[in-house]
Amino acid sequence: MARVAPSGEIPLGRLVKPLSEQLAERILDDVKAGRLPPGERLKEEELAQTHAVSRATVREALIALARQGHVVRTPRFGARIAEFSRRDLDDLFELRAALLAVAAGRFARDADDAGRQKLQDMVRTIEAAADGKTTPQAFATLSIRLQTLLTEQCGNNHLPAIYGRLAEMGTWQLIRGQASSFLNVEDRRESAVDWRHVADCVAAVDIAGAELAARLLLEHSAERVRQRYDGTD
Repeated sequence: MARVAPSGEIPLGRLVKPLSEQLAERILDDVKAGRLPPGERLKEEELAQTHAVSRATVREALIALARQGHVVRTPRFGARIAEFSRRDLDDLFELRAALLAVAAGRFARDADDAGRQKLQDMVRTIEAAADGKTTPQAFATLSIRLQTLLTEQCGNNHLPAIYGRLAEMGTWQLIRGQASSFLNVEDRRESAVDWRHVADCVAAVDIAGAELAARLLLEHSAERVRQRYDGTD
C-alpha cells in the first residue's frame, strides 16, 4: 500500500525547484549584488551556456522575472534588466521612510530590554563597518538588518509584512542592488551617524525623536542615491 504524505508535509517530488526557478533566483541575486545593472541586456544563448541549461529554461526564467517586474521583455529585442525612474526612487524612499519612522517610534516605546540592547550592539557593528574596508554591499546588508530589527520588533503586527513587500518589489531590488547610497566612506559614516541618532533616541525612550531620526536616515540615503542618479556626485 502506498504511503500517504502526512497532512502539511510537502511531497518529496515537489521539494526540488525547477531549473527555470533556480536560474531566475541566480539572475535576481546578480541584480541585487549589482552585477547586472538596470538596462543590461540578457541574451538567452549566453545565459544558457553560462548556466548549462537549455534556452527553453532560460526563456521560462525570464518570463517569471518579467512577471515580477525585474525584467522587461520586448518582442524582437529580447530581454533586459528593468530600469527605474527618478519618480520610482522618490516614491519608494518616501514610503519606506514613513514606515521606518513608525517602526522606530513604536520600538522606542515598546521594545523590551533585550531588543534595545540588540539595537545598540548592531549599531556599534555598523559604526565599526563605516570604513574603507567594508564594501558598499556589505554595509547595505547591515543597514537592512537594522531596519528589519525595528520593523519586526516594533509591535505592529502588519508593518513587517508591508515593509517586506516593498523590499521585494523589482524596482526596489534594482535600487538596492546598486548600493549607491553607500559607495564611499563618507556615505557610510553619515549613515552610521544617523543610526546612532536612532539608537540614542530609542535608549532615551524619545518616541518623536526616534521617528524623526529614522525618517532622516532614509531621507539622507535617498538624497545620496538621487545625486548619483542625476549625475551630480
